[in-house]
Amino acid sequence: MKERGAALNKTSAPLNKRSQVCDILQKGNRFDIVIEGLLVSLLAFMPLAFGVVHAWSEEVVIVLSGAIVICFLLKLVYNHDRSIIWTWAYVPIGLFLLIPLLQLIPLPVTLVKIISPNTAVLKTELLSNLFNSDKLLKSMPLSFYPNATKHDLRLVLAVAAVFIVVLNVFRRPEQIKRLLMSITLIGGTIALITLGQNLFGNGKIYWFIPTRHGGGNSGPFVNHSNYGQFMNLSIGAGFGLLLVTLHESFAGKKMTPAVISEYFSSGLAKPLWLLITVISLCVATVFFSLTRGGMVSMLIAITFTISVLAWRRSLKGIDWIIVVIALIAFICVLYISFDAVYDRLASLRDFHEGEGSRLQIFKDIAVAWTHFPILGTGLGTHSVVYPMFDRSTITALAAYAENEYAQVLEETGLLGLILLVIFAIIVWSNYIRDTRPVPIKREPKVDGSNLSILSAAYGLGLGILAILIHSLSDFGQHLPANAYLSAIFCALLLVLARQKEDKQILNTDYRAGDFKIPRSIFLIRLSILLAVCGIWIWAFIGANNACLAETNWEKALDIEKGLVNRNWQGTDAEYTDLISYASTAVSHEPENIEYQHGLNVYRWHSISQNTDLNIGEIVISKDLMSSVRDIVDEFHKVCTLCPTYGPTYSIVGRIEKFVLDDNSGAESIRKGFRLAPCDPTACFIAGYLDVLEGKTEDCIVKFQRAVELDSGMFKDVVNIYINHLSRPRLAIFAAGNDIMWLRHVAKILKDMQYTDLSEQVQLKIENLLKARCLQPNTPAQELVYQASIYRKRQDNEAALQCYRRALALDYGRVDWRLDLAKILVEMGKIAEAMREAQICLQIRPQSKAAKKIVADLSIHPAIFDKEKSLH
Repeated sequence: MKERGAALNKTSAPLNKRSQVCDILQKGNRFDIVIEGLLVSLLAFMPLAFGVVHAWSEEVVIVLSGAIVICFLLKLVYNHDRSIIWTWAYVPIGLFLLIPLLQLIPLPVTLVKIISPNTAVLKTELLSNLFNSDKLLKSMPLSFYPNATKHDLRLVLAVAAVFIVVLNVFRRPEQIKRLLMSITLIGGTIALITLGQNLFGNGKIYWFIPTRHGGGNSGPFVNHSNYGQFMNLSIGAGFGLLLVTLHESFAGKKMTPAVISEYFSSGLAKPLWLLITVISLCVATVFFSLTRGGMVSMLIAITFTISVLAWRRSLKGIDWIIVVIALIAFICVLYISFDAVYDRLASLRDFHEGEGSRLQIFKDIAVAWTHFPILGTGLGTHSVVYPMFDRSTITALAAYAENEYAQVLEETGLLGLILLVIFAIIVWSNYIRDTRPVPIKREPKVDGSNLSILSAAYGLGLGILAILIHSLSDFGQHLPANAYLSAIFCALLLVLARQKEDKQILNTDYRAGDFKIPRSIFLIRLSILLAVCGIWIWAFIGANNACLAETNWEKALDIEKGLVNRNWQGTDAEYTDLISYASTAVSHEPENIEYQHGLNVYRWHSISQNTDLNIGEIVISKDLMSSVRDIVDEFHKVCTLCPTYGPTYSIVGRIEKFVLDDNSGAESIRKGFRLAPCDPTACFIAGYLDVLEGKTEDCIVKFQRAVELDSGMFKDVVNIYINHLSRPRLAIFAAGNDIMWLRHVAKILKDMQYTDLSEQVQLKIENLLKARCLQPNTPAQELVYQASIYRKRQDNEAALQCYRRALALDYGRVDWRLDLAKILVEMGKIAEAMREAQICLQIRPQSKAAKKIVADLSIHPAIFDKEKSLH
């Protein structure tokens, strides 16, 4: 009896422990379900919200990320026997997060001179002329724009936190497969939206949201390269899940053609066919988006993955599936946009031509890095630091570098780039372990089917390799929609490697050591929870303020557009609303340089709108001079928020030099142009200063740049060339071959009695129009202008042809159609003229001119005889 009791005790011991494990798993699963749901919601929201490019969507991302992290920490506190997975990847992540924290701390200037001497020199140079410069320069942060550094730090913290959560929560094969399936289906949904917008779209995102460069090719993403990265990651998730499904389906079976055919003809293969269809669609839409980097990186990553599969002898039996995916994708591309894809890929041969290429940008960033080599200029500061080093011919200011590695080097220095390289080495070493063949042992606790989850590593590696290659020519990882997926992929590769090393985790997700952690760990975890809650409250407040500020700023921009079209001539009510919205934006985000600068620009225009708008001739009444000085003082305060923001120096220098007659303004103007050569106002003001100083050749270059950046400045430049410099030929040169600009120059020259030059310009216009009208894609406006020239020469037949071509392009232009009717009357084609006039009345029933033509022609003998013959 004693022996039997002892045997029962031995049997019940493992049963009690198993019960304990089940209880803990049940407690943990409650939190795991919530975390998984929140994560999938986050992953679905981000691509649908344009990849997260607006402040409101960033706020949602911060909230959902915070909820995920807090749920995870609550799980650890509630179930304190649960251990945290350790990985060396935490070290580079933690150290990288310390860099922006260090960049935000105001350090004594003596220490800054040691850490980053050029930072101290440049800030001292830019801020030394301010009233309280001695106090300002006692200490300074390493970041040139702390507000941008805080913004990017919030997002990096959120991405790093989700990486840690995925690493510690998604530890069972079922969880990993559900996550991969979710990512694949989300990617497939976005691909369907992209396909719909390509086939049935109107050039707008979601068919109603217009974009600057047109939309539709990239689904809900504004930038097609960003879309390419997102879709390549989705393809990686789908391919990984496909391999897992195949290995599970054929575990222990010999993959003969008969076995494969039998399986794929059965109902069990429906999920597999769904995966194949989704992956094929995703591959096709990468080509539809016309992203060269996305296409090339996808092809390289697929080739690499297939090579690894072949090398590991894992390709047998699935090679035909890869062929099917490629065939379906190719058929889609061939049917929809093969010519466009071919032309886009063919343009790769011109990738390195010209100074404005991405290669030139990289060279300029390399120069910037040599000035701030160790800790960089500050996370998120590229757009306010890079312009002073920009030597490319690209006219637009890029908010991001076209190379992720170069931007990391610029903003966080060599230290930041090294830490990311170390993190990448850790991830890829885990990829190598994941894809190394493992002999399946005949053990009762470990089934070969469980090890099939390791096949997902091939797909995860495909996605990561694609974005690593694409990041050489894109900034897609700055979009949370892409950054989160990349972090999840890296975490899953580490999870798979850990599972491979400890097979027991595949079945239980817990180890015996998990139940030996002291209870005192509860206090430590509770403290961490409270600290993280505090960090996330800070992040949420910042994101919410940014959202409220952006909302008000967009309202101010809507008013600004109307005022700019009227040369800033507006009512008091308009300026009251404009300044009110801008002030509200500033109150929510007072450290935002764009909002602070814009608010003071609005204040300046509100008091200078009724003066002569020609620069250098602004006259302010004496009672407003105190307001002008207050605005100047505010501009000086703005400079402290971001010392390298050039437009502020240009505007304040303009006011000081041309209104307050302060010679120090000239230095501010030069400083503004040096810091922001891509800002049209900075270029124009610096060019006018050159005019006053007799530097004519220098001003030409600056004015040309200003017009390239903002065509609205062309008339002001022409005015300076003709009226100030008395060099009308410069105005003709500035107009180039733009017909509308040449017409403006011809009119000014005629008014200024430069008759010969005016006739020369007019002759140039006619020659240009003749050449363009021979082309099939001539704009309608140019056709009409050519028709007016033919009419002056009484060549009605040629004018008639031009009007008909123009109306074919723009059917609803009543004014053009009325002119056509008049020409037809002159040519004696009364019936055709009547038909054109009647069309005008159909389009615009209240048109008096059309009614008059119809009335006049209705009593014309030709019309009368025609009606008589009909009766």
